[in-house]
Amino acid sequence: MPAEILLQNGRVYDPLNSIDGEIMDICISDGKVTESVGERARSIDLKGFVVMPGGVDLHSHIVGSKLGFGRAMCPEDHRDDVVPRTSKTRGGVGHTMPTSHVTGYRYSFMGYTTVIEPALPALKALSAWEELEDIPNLDMGMLPMFCNSMITFHYVREGDISGLAAYIAWTLRSVGGLGVKAVNPGGNYAWAHGEDINDIDVEVPHWGITPRQITVGLCRAVESLGLPHPLHLHPVNLGRVGNIETTLRHLESLEGIKGHDGRSSVAHLTHMSFESYDSVDENSDDWKDLSSGGFRLAEYYNRNHHFSVDLGQITFGNATTMTADGPFEFYLHGLTKRKWTHLTMDVELPGGAGVVPYVYRENSPGNSIQWAIPLEFALSIRDPWRCALSTDHPNAGPFTKYPLVLSWLMSHKQRQKWLKKVHPLASERSNLPDIDREWTLQEVAIATRAAPAKILGIHETKGHLGHGADADVAVYAIDPTQSRISDYPDRIVRAFSEAYLTLQRGVVVSKRGRIRATPHGKVWSVSPSLSEQLWERINRELEDMMGRWFAHSFHNYPVPERYRRHLEHSIAVDATELNP
Repeated sequence: MPAEILLQNGRVYDPLNSIDGEIMDICISDGKVTESVGERARSIDLKGFVVMPGGVDLHSHIVGSKLGFGRAMCPEDHRDDVVPRTSKTRGGVGHTMPTSHVTGYRYSFMGYTTVIEPALPALKALSAWEELEDIPNLDMGMLPMFCNSMITFHYVREGDISGLAAYIAWTLRSVGGLGVKAVNPGGNYAWAHGEDINDIDVEVPHWGITPRQITVGLCRAVESLGLPHPLHLHPVNLGRVGNIETTLRHLESLEGIKGHDGRSSVAHLTHMSFESYDSVDENSDDWKDLSSGGFRLAEYYNRNHHFSVDLGQITFGNATTMTADGPFEFYLHGLTKRKWTHLTMDVELPGGAGVVPYVYRENSPGNSIQWAIPLEFALSIRDPWRCALSTDHPNAGPFTKYPLVLSWLMSHKQRQKWLKKVHPLASERSNLPDIDREWTLQEVAIATRAAPAKILGIHETKGHLGHGADADVAVYAIDPTQSRISDYPDRIVRAFSEAYLTLQRGVVVSKRGRIRATPHGKVWSVSPSLSEQLWERINRELEDMMGRWFAHSFHNYPVPERYRRHLEHSIAVDATELNP
């Protein structure tokens, strides 16, 4: 592959640079987008093709011990999706739980180049780094969890935001994390001690603090550090009928928090589909009374600007649900009577994670309403810049179904077809049948490229095709001038299922559904700098608390540099002004 490439005559959608379907050339040199290239540059004519930045997925479970458990639990999931090796690729299996390297290949097929693992138990970061080593063609990052750590509880109870921020900074630097994840704050700890917390104002056993206080404390600590990505929030009461009420109260609790450097968004609400369940009877939490809360969340979203979301779109068919929300997985196991495993941890995550295989069925009343919720939301919001596409892979379905999701969002005709296929309650208990809005290609580029990169804080080099950006490019065989795209939803699915070309940092990694190269990407992390006094303090306090509360020692906790040095791309964050 030449060091310089000229992509000519493509129809470019690059929202971060306000380019909406312009015919233009893209110059690439040494893995970056540049203003010009030399005469000997390789030229590729893309007339009749759509060109976008490489896709950015900010919430997809691609590494971690939970995936290992899921793969072991579901051999039947792989039998019909065997991936043979080729001259360029290794063999493996796919579907809801692809082999690590197959994950990289399949994202390349769809034009994606950056993916974030959203739930890392920091204690298990070493094995996660080893798994990242096995994924080609992607730049990646991980979000460690702080939501049920006794150290988090200690600093929240003391009202010590500087201490909590320093604990976060120490952990991110030690394990190579990109941001902060909160899953069911306080709820897992409570469940491990015999209580199930379904409200943000119920006290966590032994600590005298509530999920509201934990969430607010973590959010304030993230903003005081100035991390690029705001708090990544999975609220309490996930997956329970009527939980739109607790979700809105969670978000309301963060309204007054001042964002770092003037930014308005201080939290990212993840997989909103599972947190937006309403009820036809406000006093009932029975599944027979489930209704969509997607429009209610959209109304709140349109009035407020302090949070972003990703969809967690249900896609029907097999899924493998997995989350650090152990109580929810036990609840789902009780509902379905399907296989269940529980991953106990005695450090940051009392109560642990869970895995339950699941099948979303088109004839199920509940599953059909679940399907309608995120579509109703996404088609009712006014600001697409705070909304990212996801299926919470593999919880609501595999990431390989993104093209189908896009067809639902882009085509009213496709939605009407599916509303006839699913259970009638989806039409009766949502506003979806009355919505005729159709996403444009520019909105697709926002929700799958520009917005996720901006929400993650990596938009200087990701999610756009401006000068200096990483040369991550996706080319699709779809021409909006030839016909009205929404009239042909099957073409939408085909085009986004198999990018004509995918370039990662200027290397053609996929062409027409075939892998051409398998380079390893970078792993994004942040490295907050603290004042010498605060750094000395947090090292002293953590050594003491870990020694008293943790099974893993303070000195063995960090991931050694030899596992990270060749992969890591660290973002420096200056937090030296924090009060020691």
